[in-house]
Amino acid sequence: MKFLSLCRAIALTALLSIAALPAMAQSLTTTYADNNGQSGVLFDLTPTVDMTIESFDANLRAESGSTDTVEVYWRAGTVDGNQTNSSGWTLLGSASVVSQGRHNATPITIGGLAMTAGQTYGIYLRSLGGGIAYTNAEAPTVYSNADLSLTGYYGKGNGDPLLSGSTFTYRIFNGTVYYTAGPTTTCASEGYTGTKLEWCK
Repeated sequence: MKFLSLCRAIALTALLSIAALPAMAQSLTTTYADNNGQSGVLFDLTPTVDMTIESFDANLRAESGSTDTVEVYWRAGTVDGNQTNSSGWTLLGSASVVSQGRHNATPITIGGLAMTAGQTYGIYLRSLGGGIAYTNAEAPTVYSNADLSLTGYYGKGNGDPLLSGSTFTYRIFNGTVYYTAGPTTTCASEGYTGTKLEWCK
C-alpha cells in the first residue's frame, strides 16, 4: 500500500509539473515571396481563441547582417479606414534587429499584446531603416489557421506624424506571427514572461 501511495504521489507531482509549464508559442506564417516593399505594412489579426502575441518575424529589405530599428503599433479594430489616421494607435514596442536579408525571416522580438477571441486588431510594422518587403495583391488577402486569421491590407511610406506617408493598396505582410493561446497576460506582474509592452516596463 505504501508503495502504491508513493507511486500515486509521484504521478500526481509529475502531472502538476507538466501543467505548470509555460504554454509553447504557436505561429501563423504568410509568405516570403516578396515583389515590392516600403517603410511599413499594415494588416489585421483576428483570433478565434484568447491569446497573447509573443513576437514577429518579418521580411526586411536591409542587407543581411545590417541593423535596422523596427516599431510595432496596434489598435483595437481593423486597419481598413485607419491607415492614414494616427488616432487610436498604440506603440507595442521598438527593437533593434539584425536583418537576415530579403526573402528570409528576421526576428522582431516585440510582443505582449493580449487579444480576445472574436475581436479584430490592427497591426502596423514600421522600419526606420531599410524598409519592409511585402507582396502585391489584388484584394485583401487572408491567411489563417484554427486559432488566428491574418488579413493583409496596405503598404505604407514613412511619415511624421505617424501614418502620414503614402498608402499602397493592397499589400501582403511577409512574415510570421508567434502567439500563445490561452488566458491573456501582458505584464510581468500578471505572469507574462515574454517581451513586455512599453507601458509594462
